[in-house]
Formats: sequence, structure tokens, C-alpha cells
Amino acid sequence: MTIPDAREATRNAAAEVLGRAAERSKAAAAGERRLVRTGIVLLGAALLLLWEFGAPLVVQPRYVSSPSEVASRLVELVLDGQLWGHIGVTLGEAGAGYLIGIAVGLVAALVLVAVPALDEIAGPFLAAFYSIPKIALAPMFIMWFGLGLLPKILLAALMVFLIVLANTMAGVRGIEPGLVEVARVMGARGAGLVRTIILPGAAPAVVASIRLTFSRAMVGAILGEFIAATQGLGFLIVRSSRQFETATVFAGIVVVAALVMLVNALIRAVEARALPWSSERPHG
Repeated sequence: MTIPDAREATRNAAAEVLGRAAERSKAAAAGERRLVRTGIVLLGAALLLLWEFGAPLVVQPRYVSSPSEVASRLVELVLDGQLWGHIGVTLGEAGAGYLIGIAVGLVAALVLVAVPALDEIAGPFLAAFYSIPKIALAPMFIMWFGLGLLPKILLAALMVFLIVLANTMAGVRGIEPGLVEVARVMGARGAGLVRTIILPGAAPAVVASIRLTFSRAMVGAILGEFIAATQGLGFLIVRSSRQFETATVFAGIVVVAALVMLVNALIRAVEARALPWSSERPHG
């Protein structure tokens, strides 16, 4: 066998070994995913069974209902049509607040980045405002902006704004200072510096906060509905709790969780198609 032939045989053998290793890795990953899915199903079934048969032994049945009763009530709400109106109102409030909070949070972060002195001045006030329990602001928003959709939208926007602002600023601060200095030496200033260095560097944190803050928008909208509303999932839950309709309360909670999971899945699908490189997770 000549030297070139020996090299070719070696390369083929190495490729075969790597191929087998890749196949084993894929098989192991697939097996792990199946194990995780099976574990989720089993744990969910165990929790439902514990709720169905175990909870009444600890708490009075009228206060905990049961999965079968909740499912039955959920079917009734869907069939009589009243659930869709509540879903539409809450999704509208949360969606509007979500978009407003993202836009204002990004603009505010860029302004603070562009004016470091303003960042130093506003920093302590933003930190203090971030620490305020948002439930304490809900009654004030209702008094200021009335009983309509506006206070719920603003509460949702506030919940999103604070997280987007904090994560965008954290992403910017995580950019290597030397990279910024090199860009300045090469002539990047103002909007050019933000476009070429700041935004790409902070993008993973920004995208991650956008991905995961819809749940906060839902919390803000429902919080406003808890205080004062005539429609929405929060109104449905509060009204049912006052009337001791436990099955309806849990049905509303299940719908809220399902909506958040569905919207988050849609956002992740869009992100995976548009920005497959993004994998950072936000703070807060």
C-alpha cells in the first residue's frame, strides 16, 4: 500500500469512527428527550391523581374542587361562549402592554446608554421603582386612568418595561470595553456606535427578555382586572372566588397558564427562525 493510499484509508477510518460517534450521540439525545417527556407525563399524572383523591382528605372539597370538576367546568365555559370574551379582553390588554413595554424599554435603555450621566442620575430612582411591589400600584392606576382597558394595559406595559430596560442595560454593560474603544478609534460615534457595537452586543439579552416577558404582561393585565373590571380572565377568577365557585377559579387559572405557554411557544418559534443564535436568558 502506498503512502497516499494509507492516508486515504486513515481518513476513511476516522470518518467512520466520527460518524458512529455522532449516531450514538443522536441516539442518546433522543433517548434522553423521550425520558424527559415520559417523566413529565408521569409527574403530571401523579399530581392530578393526588389532587383528585388526596386533596379532599386535607382540605374541604368545596375549596379545592378536583381536576374532573375543573375540566367539566372548562368545557361548559367553552360551550356557552363566555370564556372567549374574557380571553379576548385579557389577551388584548396583555398584548398591547407587551408591545408598549418593549418599545419604551428599548428606547429608554438606548437613551441611558447614549447619555452616561443620565444613567448615573436615573439609576438610583429606577432601582427604587423596580423594588416597589406592582400590586401596590394597581389601585392607583385604576384611580388615575379609570375602569376601562387603559390601566390594565399600562400595568402590563410597566411590568414588561422594567425587565426589558434592566436586561438591555445589563447586556450593554456586558460588552467588552476594549471593543467599544476600538470602534471609537476607528471613528464610530453616536448612532453609528450604537448600531454597530451596542445593539449587536446587547442583542442576546434583549431578545431573551422579549421572549420571556409576555408572562409578566399577563400578570399586569390580570392584576388590574383583579382590582376593577367587568371582563377578562382576572375578573372571571375574582368573581368566581367571591361566589365560592372553586372549579371556575381553577378553570380560569388553567386557561391563563395555557395562554402564556402558547404565546411563549409562538415567540420561541419566531425567534428560532429569525435568530437561531440567541440562547441567553434574562434577569428578573
